[in-house]
Amino acid sequence: MRAACQRGYMVGLMVVLWWVWGGGVCWAEPVPVGEAPPVPEPPQQIQEVQDAVTRFRNGDIDGARALLAAACKKHADLPPADVIMAQLFASVNQLDRAIASLESAIKESPADPEAYVILGDLAFRGGRHTEAKFLYTEAQRILNDFKGTARRKKLILQRMCSGLAGLAEAAEDWATAQKHLETWLKEEPDNINALQRLGRALFQQNKTDEALEKFRAAKKANDQVLTPEAIMAQLYESAGQREQAAKMMVAALTADPKNLQTRLAAAQWAFDTEQYEQAKQQVEIALKLDPDSFQAKMLAGLVAYFMKDYKTAESHFQSAHLQSPGNFAALNNWALALTEQEEEAKKRKAFEVSQIGVQAFGNVAEAWSTYGWVLYRLGRLNEADQALGRAASSGQLSADTAFYIARVMVDRGQTDRAKELLKQALQTKRPFSKRQEAESLLKGLR
Repeated sequence: MRAACQRGYMVGLMVVLWWVWGGGVCWAEPVPVGEAPPVPEPPQQIQEVQDAVTRFRNGDIDGARALLAAACKKHADLPPADVIMAQLFASVNQLDRAIASLESAIKESPADPEAYVILGDLAFRGGRHTEAKFLYTEAQRILNDFKGTARRKKLILQRMCSGLAGLAEAAEDWATAQKHLETWLKEEPDNINALQRLGRALFQQNKTDEALEKFRAAKKANDQVLTPEAIMAQLYESAGQREQAAKMMVAALTADPKNLQTRLAAAQWAFDTEQYEQAKQQVEIALKLDPDSFQAKMLAGLVAYFMKDYKTAESHFQSAHLQSPGNFAALNNWALALTEQEEEAKKRKAFEVSQIGVQAFGNVAEAWSTYGWVLYRLGRLNEADQALGRAASSGQLSADTAFYIARVMVDRGQTDRAKELLKQALQTKRPFSKRQEAESLLKGLR
């Protein structure tokens, strides 16, 4: 679901400012790039701060700021009062006043770099990389002479290095990213985020042995992270080196065969490379390791769906939906698995489920796409056309939606436009559940 631009910017600001306090199925990028540094442990509760929050909520803005200013004098680990005020304004969606508070913090506390770093993060998240670089660099200059506590200096340095490394990663300047990440790791040698990002930067410079070493260091720091060889396999696949990716995935499974995340990574890799039998084997093992894994259920359902075992797909997606009723993908995929079956009872159930989808997720194009396809499978062509039109109005047409619309157009005799949509759908490089049907339909139209 896409939020309005200002709302998204506000959410980003609140995420950034929280750090001040310390407080179809997609394959997520295993190595985070350009993200904010991890959230530290929350500081102890401070009575003056709690009182300030209460005054703020009661509309006493000046009183809240006065209490925060007093608290900052007593507690050296706190950022400037205006930085905290920015968080409070962000919490009630007052974007302009939040930004103004950060700018006030710079004016009132020019020797404190924290507001610069936060504004740099906001600029980075907003895609304004030149502005972000200026703000981070200015924070770096100020930090050299900063008189704050060791804890604050450490946290600010980590965030600043993360931001500068993120800018370098975005520009694919991997050597510069490496430099900033190594600076970060001097302060926090076991930081998993920094270690994995450094591993990626080294990989991109063809320093594969050093990259694997960093991923192993991350695994040593936290045994729950993905097996190092599996991360290397994903990176090799992204680089178009399929043979090396396969070797590394085998090495990952050999090194840690009972690791759930490794099995899921192997299953996802096999799925993304359209090796569906292999994906099925890996995800079945994953489900044996953890029958309650939501991710394993979703992936198992997806593999079964692509293998046209719709009954099995239905079972997995229904189970995932019952486990997480608010998850759109589980609900949506459940409806799709139902509607592909020939029993009328299944199709009617698909209609009920897809109706829930558009009611609960009406701003999601794929909800309308699925609803339209369900209506088409029920023979309700006009309603299907309208629903698919809603899906297409988002401007982002998935391969599946393009196929659904083309199928309706063929039934209406609009073959020229249908050909265009089918060609568009078949150009996708990602797994496409209707690829065979689209190829067959296009061939018939030719």
